[in-house]
Amino acid sequence: MNKRELGQLLSKIVKSGKCILGLREVQKSLRGSKIVIYSTKIPQDKLKQLIEACKAANVPTLAFDGTSFELGNLCGKRFRVSALAVKAAGDVDLTPLLNEAVQPSYA
Repeated sequence: MNKRELGQLLSKIVKSGKCILGLREVQKSLRGSKIVIYSTKIPQDKLKQLIEACKAANVPTLAFDGTSFELGNLCGKRFRVSALAVKAAGDVDLTPLLNEAVQPSYA
């Protein structure tokens, strides 16, 4: 999925669904999340914590290869968004995102 397609989906989700923005807020509210999308440009220690928390909560993750400012723009926001958790998609089909997401696994 390219950035344009992802941007279209994210802007629809932010407008019609329920999502949590921000790394700390996402980590606090993983229970019941459908998917977590995060920027790969955040510090590695915070990224590792987020991925481990998502695995523990059994929430799929999708890495966005861009900055948090770019992710914020894709969400239709004028501020940085390092991570977002989709709680309810509204009228948006999450299948394209879930197909590309990394499913939590315990190897």
